[in-house]
Amino acid sequence: MMAYVELVDAQKVLKVGLPAVINITMVRELEGSYKTNISDIDFGRKILFLSIPSYKGRFVPIPKGVRMNVNVFDRSSIYEFDTISLGVVKLDNMYVIPVPFPNEVRKTERRKFVRIPLYLEGRFYLTPEEAAESFPFTTRNVSAGGMLIVTKKHLSPGDIIYVDLTFEENLALVKQKTKVVREDPMVEDGFVFGTQFLELPAQLETRLVRFIFQKELKMKNVKR
Repeated sequence: MMAYVELVDAQKVLKVGLPAVINITMVRELEGSYKTNISDIDFGRKILFLSIPSYKGRFVPIPKGVRMNVNVFDRSSIYEFDTISLGVVKLDNMYVIPVPFPNEVRKTERRKFVRIPLYLEGRFYLTPEEAAESFPFTTRNVSAGGMLIVTKKHLSPGDIIYVDLTFEENLALVKQKTKVVREDPMVEDGFVFGTQFLELPAQLETRLVRFIFQKELKMKNVKR
């Protein structure tokens, strides 16, 4: 995957609400990657306020002095910088972690939708009606823009299907309008089709980008 990295003005790209991942490698008991998001920004003091990150559904308050790498991402780029936790503080009745941010952050432009190998089971329908017959499929790879699936049901490029697929708790496609864009050589398990999500809500697309990015991070950590 080709990527282009440049330094950009942090104040122009960091925005409240953007999802982020905190990476900790220097403290063994906290080592890992944690989901968070930008709760507030103090541009005058150059302080970013991150929501208390979670890991496997549990909140992880990061103590003062812990060094970390932060990745903030939008729909097309990742913004990265190294920083340190200033502890846990209360901001507008919510606990957050303030971290300093530099004048410039590293921006990585990537392909709009990165594909990762991922095996999930789902079902699709040929019409969005509630009583429509469903057909099982298995994913081979997934991106925020589409997926490669294997199914016993034959389809043709141009066909429209409606997909039910759960990625994780609280992240799922429900009767998602999807287009078959290509047919690949058949495998032992069935027919292979490349598909593209249509009319995907922007919020759901952003959550999918975040989910795939986190999976990518885990794969890179395993390879190391």
